[in-house]
Amino acid sequence: MGGWAADWATEGGEGMERRYSSKLHVGEGWATTLAQDLLEPEHQRGFAGPHNPSDFAERLYACEALKPAAPRNEDVAEPYSLQWFLDIETQRHSRQGRWIPRLLEFAKHPGETLLGLGHGLGTDWLQYARHGAAVVVCSPSAEQLGLIRRNFELRGLAGRFVQTGFAPLPLENACIDVACVSSLLHEVAQPQEVVDEVYRVLKPGGKVLAVTGARYDVDFWHHLCFPLNRWLLGRRTPRDKQPAPFSGRQLRRLFGRFGEHRVYKRHLRRSEVPHLWRWMPMPMLERMLGRVLVLKAFKPLSTAMESHS
Repeated sequence: MGGWAADWATEGGEGMERRYSSKLHVGEGWATTLAQDLLEPEHQRGFAGPHNPSDFAERLYACEALKPAAPRNEDVAEPYSLQWFLDIETQRHSRQGRWIPRLLEFAKHPGETLLGLGHGLGTDWLQYARHGAAVVVCSPSAEQLGLIRRNFELRGLAGRFVQTGFAPLPLENACIDVACVSSLLHEVAQPQEVVDEVYRVLKPGGKVLAVTGARYDVDFWHHLCFPLNRWLLGRRTPRDKQPAPFSGRQLRRLFGRFGEHRVYKRHLRRSEVPHLWRWMPMPMLERMLGRVLVLKAFKPLSTAMESHS
């Protein structure tokens, strides 16, 4: 990616003073990780790089929109334009992603400071800003921050964008009301360090929302219950190469310092379910076979008294 991203990815939120070109060129780096977004296992293929900018933009679109492939027709919006981001948002939060706005509580945190950690184009985080939250996004990638900031500013939304590693974070103790950690914990070598940093920057009573891949998803149960299918049909999936790292119990253990844990399993297409099970209601199938775990937990209020003792 060129210098535009580095110029915009600095800390701060100056609003709309810079006019954007509708044609931008993106490169490799953080996007290789984005290509492995846990919410869409069929995307777990590394990008070849920026050698074909059009194809690269289509892959970004598909990954963020939770689609098997980006649309290929004349009506597709110009990459990185406002309409392109709006189309991604519409597709991401509909159909199999309909659980996202409710479980991630987009409308429940007006007036609060929300920390966004993870990979993507900021499609979920800007929903909090739209509902009145002050959003702080941290990422080690200037390229990713450039796209996230563009996404915010094309909507007229302010945010604070900080280029930094995930641990440690350049934030004060107890300065964040809510932390949304998305598509990150399975990527870092030391997820406990990230969780400990989130704990540190959260205020007593603050909430964490963590989204990560589910170990016991539809692929796991399909391979367990129908082991011959993979051999007879020669099918391979990303799960054959690298299992998702977390079960619900493991996720609770990772966030052990937090209290009031609740874990939800979501994200599934009916077409991914073996025919033998498709008669079951979709909400039940999601809770049994979903690809994504969402954890909600709170930093104990007792930490406020400890800090003053």
